Amino acid sequence: MQIDIYYSYACRDSYLVYAWLKQVEKGGEPLNIHWHPFAIQMDDPNEHWNRSWVTANSELRGFIAAEAARRQGSEAFLRFHDALESAVHEQLLELGEESTLIAVTQQAGLDMDRFLADWHDLQLTQAVQRSHEQGSEKFNISGTPTLVFPNERSFHLELSEVPPVADALETFQVFETLALRLPYIKQLKRTN
Repeated sequence: MQIDIYYSYACRDSYLVYAWLKQVEKGGEPLNIHWHPFAIQMDDPNEHWNRSWVTANSELRGFIAAEAARRQGSEAFLRFHDALESAVHEQLLELGEESTLIAVTQQAGLDMDRFLADWHDLQLTQAVQRSHEQGSEKFNISGTPTLVFPNERSFHLELSEVPPVADALETFQVFETLALRLPYIKQLKRTN
């Protein structure tokens, strides 16, 4: 199944969904996930997209680095994405630090010279901006993670924790049923 996910490395909820879906895949559900950056830490939206690498906040730096990795192919991006999620949310390394991003790039096995040449390219920030604007305009996204299913129904999902391996696939199947087969639920929010 194809799922588009609007994410932020600065968002713990994005990480929880990422970790859950990794378990779903291990449980036998083939997923084709397309990751789309969506900024949640914009001080001034008018200036945010005009910042260079030097003046970008940590979230934008993470996105720029991910887009530099994406230039090396989809597999390279996925290796980088996995490594950066782990570095930030499991090892608790600082997202915007160059040392974190370089270590993640090395761990992902990317071409370091190409990566270092690309990550200062302003076109990468523009790619992140396009992704963010598409999410806002087309799917009315205002937070991460938001999952978009093949029928273009989108859901902002927050997990309290990563479901245990034994429950990961069943949790996904329930969510999939709500998203694809039962289009009647517009929003579901637990209040306690």
